Amino acid sequence: MAGTTLNSNNIINFILFQLVWVGFVLGAAKDFIWLGCVFLVVMLAWQLWSTRRHDGDIIAIGACAVAGFVLASAWSASDLIVYQNHWPLDQIAPWWIVALWISFGASFNHSLGWIQSSPYLAGALAAVGGPLSYLAAERVGAVVIHKPWITLTLMAIGWFVIAFVLTLIVDRAQQAEHSGLANAPY
Repeated sequence: MAGTTLNSNNIINFILFQLVWVGFVLGAAKDFIWLGCVFLVVMLAWQLWSTRRHDGDIIAIGACAVAGFVLASAWSASDLIVYQNHWPLDQIAPWWIVALWISFGASFNHSLGWIQSSPYLAGALAAVGGPLSYLAAERVGAVVIHKPWITLTLMAIGWFVIAFVLTLIVDRAQQAEHSGLANAPY
């Protein structure tokens, strides 16, 4: 399992993950979204540096970007969520939401690595944490949630599935990397 220990890398990753969220969510609500961009660039540069990068980081980041785009676009297209600082098509997830999903992927093997002990644990915690982060974003004005009970239930299901599957994908990528190294000629 990646990133299951408390070390300086995981602490910095956690702090940057929180700063990215605050930067994009407050930025979307208050029209200074550039702050989230700065924090995300710092986070990715820090986390993808060769000495800190884990097997599966790129896969986790890419999978989160795609899954987040699809899920957030579905919520937007169905008018369950209205995002501030939207790009030209209201039915498509705004880029800053996709950037938040990228930061989730960049944390998955590091400060969130401890949840990978079980896909069910990862899914359950994401099913609670994901909707709570959207409620907090609504509180500061970055999103508007229509039909809250339906939307939050669908969010919980979506987050559960994504975290569950992401845990399996990252585990498989790490196993493939390790078996590839074990079979490599010297």
